[in-house]
Amino acid sequence: FVADISAGRKEYLDGFHIAFDNWHSTDGIENHELAQSIYLALRKNELIEVRAIEQFFDPVKSMFLPDRYIKGECPKCGTKDQYGDSCESCGAVYSPTELKNPYSALSGATPVLKTSEHYFFKLSDPRCASFLEQWTHEPDKLQSEVLNKVKEWFTKDDEGKGGLGDWDISRDAPYFGIEIPDAPGKYFYVWLDAPIGYLASLKNYFDKGGARASTGETRSFDEFMADPKVEQYHFIGKDITYFHTLFWPATLHFSGRKTPDNVFVHGFITVNGGEKMSKSRGTGISPLKYLELGLHPEWLRYYIAAKLNARVEDID
Repeated sequence: FVADISAGRKEYLDGFHIAFDNWHSTDGIENHELAQSIYLALRKNELIEVRAIEQFFDPVKSMFLPDRYIKGECPKCGTKDQYGDSCESCGAVYSPTELKNPYSALSGATPVLKTSEHYFFKLSDPRCASFLEQWTHEPDKLQSEVLNKVKEWFTKDDEGKGGLGDWDISRDAPYFGIEIPDAPGKYFYVWLDAPIGYLASLKNYFDKGGARASTGETRSFDEFMADPKVEQYHFIGKDITYFHTLFWPATLHFSGRKTPDNVFVHGFITVNGGEKMSKSRGTGISPLKYLELGLHPEWLRYYIAAKLNARVEDID
């Protein structure tokens, strides 16, 4: 399935004059090794905790449901048809069990609660909170709107509720992904290993001899990442801000790795006067259809480039 999807991307990329130095997969061996290595470093740092939680179970399919297989109404703003981990409308991040009127995306059935052991990254640990407070407030690290949003996630109410919560990083089989070391039947939640895939693709590139120093000598991935002159930048959509400004830098820092120099956040590309494009909701625009109609790829490239700016604004 993944190979088929990957193969179909070539005509999209070629059609819009997009090329990558390295085209790789988060299911590559490098990502399995790096994700497990980073996890073990976090565990050694006593930032991993195992605890029993109540989790949604599909009584029709007889399986625990990962976040993306549960839909319902956002517990914060009430928007319908949202996934079980975050809201596309207000940006809230929550547990699937907090969804209102939840249903299984696989069968449509109302899920039931069952107990399962899960693995957590202790983001609430004072070490994490202290580091992230410092990291997010470094000059020119984040856009002002993004920093304001991040501050909300640190804030506790008068009763002491809120603030940084521990991050559930495990999912039960059947699940597609990377297995957690010493935990049979447990897999990493996709947002733990997906950003690590950035590093894994870079490692794959270096291991193939793709990068040379100015002297002409081939450098290793480890040598490159250890170079203090190397800078790390991310360009992301606003719906994954939480993962890239809190989980990701903390994961890197406490596993002894370089943290991002900047994270630049963009808005969505919308259609029909502000509606978010979504393949599952049928509101997407096919890039291939655009090309089939004879429209020039540079027109769309120019339009998007001209509309992009330093603010987190949608482009319609």
